[in-house]
Amino acid sequence: MSSRSQGQGRRHYAGVIEAIGDEVGLRGTERFSVSVAPDGSRTLHATCEIFDRALSKDIVYSVDRNFRPIDSYIRLIKDGSLQGTGWYRFNGTEIELQSWNRDLGRIDQRISLPSPIETFGPHPLSCDIWHLAAYDHKKGGVQMMERSYLSSLEHDGSGGPMILPIRFGIEYRGRETITVRAGTFEVDSYLFHLAGALPKEHPPEELWCLPDDFIFVKIRVGGYLATTYELVELSM
Repeated sequence: MSSRSQGQGRRHYAGVIEAIGDEVGLRGTERFSVSVAPDGSRTLHATCEIFDRALSKDIVYSVDRNFRPIDSYIRLIKDGSLQGTGWYRFNGTEIELQSWNRDLGRIDQRISLPSPIETFGPHPLSCDIWHLAAYDHKKGGVQMMERSYLSSLEHDGSGGPMILPIRFGIEYRGRETITVRAGTFEVDSYLFHLAGALPKEHPPEELWCLPDDFIFVKIRVGGYLATTYELVELSM
């Protein structure tokens, strides 16, 4: 049963994710918590550490009841010092960003879209799963995300923060039961189609999540990343 704040009607869940490289073992951890408001909007707080990249990230990200982005804050620490920090606001067909980057200085970005943004990726693993909420199960097949954006085009999220477009596909592969260190779960399985989506070619990405709340359970990326990301703790 999800925990609720007394008198506020909010529910909360939290977890820990570990990244295990095929050859190097433990590469990093992510600790996340999510608070869901009575109107269905939710805010995620995540602290991500990538040990072999000397990178840590603190992210706050809020979405509406349909997982459409509302706002986000990102803070990047690289090699022990501040790499960048930025605040995003999403308002229908507009995105604005105020940020600072150690190499680029002050950044002020504003863009307008012909129709509302579909998804945003501030780069926690737990937020990678939230892209999947844009998938229309009634249509099925591979669905292309045409109005999606990332804070960084680096696979580890170490760039920016900036407003950077990405076009990629999502494929639903069905429901199954899997076991990870956090337990055994009935999950939905998806595949990201990322060919040509990023400056450095990215292998297909397999994702497993709890339905409805889109809670991270597992991600597998092969190729040059060769890493399994697994839920090791879950508190609800």
